[in-house]
Amino acid sequence: MFGRVDKNKTEHRQLIDSIHIEEVIEDKIKECQKENERYMTSESNRLRALYGDEAVDRILQRLSKRRYQGNKYQEKGINPAINPRE
Repeated sequence: MFGRVDKNKTEHRQLIDSIHIEEVIEDKIKECQKENERYMTSESNRLRALYGDEAVDRILQRLSKRRYQGNKYQEKGINPAINPRE
């Protein structure tokens, strides 16, 4: 009765919390990039201390991949979101 929690609800709640944390990290990284025109090492160290190395690395890799894919489409002059038939 007391202390018993449905395992599915707990896992779902942990997933929601991790997604929220990733959104917070991503927003802070983007904000730092807007203010300084690049991502500062001090901001990286601060985020790593707060949220852990793994979460910050995952977000940085995701942003890097987005940036690379965006540049790849710009170089070719093709944007699949705008021109899905090509």
